[in-house]
Amino acid sequence: MKRDKFSQNIMALENVDVSKYSVEEILSKALDIGENLLKCGGEPHRIEDTIERICYSYGAVATDVFALPSLIIATIRMSDGKSKSQIRRVYKTSNNMYRLEKINDVSRRLCDGKLTLEDVDNEINQIISHKPFSRYIVLLGGVIAAGGFAVFFGGGLTDALVAAVAGLVVSIFNMHKVKFSSNFFYVALVSFFGALVGIGLHKLGVGENLDMIMIGTIMLVIPGLAFGNAVRDLLFGDTVSGIIQLVQAILLAVMVAFGFIAAIIVFGGVLN
Repeated sequence: MKRDKFSQNIMALENVDVSKYSVEEILSKALDIGENLLKCGGEPHRIEDTIERICYSYGAVATDVFALPSLIIATIRMSDGKSKSQIRRVYKTSNNMYRLEKINDVSRRLCDGKLTLEDVDNEINQIISHKPFSRYIVLLGGVIAAGGFAVFFGGGLTDALVAAVAGLVVSIFNMHKVKFSSNFFYVALVSFFGALVGIGLHKLGVGENLDMIMIGTIMLVIPGLAFGNAVRDLLFGDTVSGIIQLVQAILLAVMVAFGFIAAIIVFGGVLN
């Protein structure tokens, strides 16, 4: 029985009066944490496990949770027979390991009785508002990553320099995202301008190997982590979630390729 599986979390709240919380409040706070985990790139089985642990810790006798990359459905039943179901629709997700770790810690402290349901909103708001790195560190990371990948794949120092400049442009775009209706279009646009800078500098005589420059730049936008997450979900048995994420990763890769091809066509038509 799942309740026995989480008996350690239930025992941690023995001295907490969980009866003062309504079934709606318990499920709502659990879904708040699950939703924010999903927005940060948490895998569906982590979301399901987290919500179940919180609900069982606060007195639920039965919990059913189903999570997808854009949807969470949860139902709980309490010992007095009361039950409640809620649905959360998640429209945008990203990979933010800092927020994922911190919100995951909130769920652990909640299950261990070191945090109350009343503190959840404040804790999550503090995590979301806090920026662990300054914008200069983020830009520097993009520069080093793009230049480093160009060298790693066989490019020279001048290739790394051009790729670093293109990586700076990509990082600036990612820091100041404009709200587009389609994330796929935005990825194609970022890829286009990143490739445009790399190809343009190469046409001006800076850099020797255009292919190494392009590889260094494309590594910043290619959905490698998304593809890895999809394979991981498939291996964990989350077939529906894995297939959805795999399709999304493939479409993102296609849009990245489209952006780079468009830049090549523009310069091919103008300068050749």
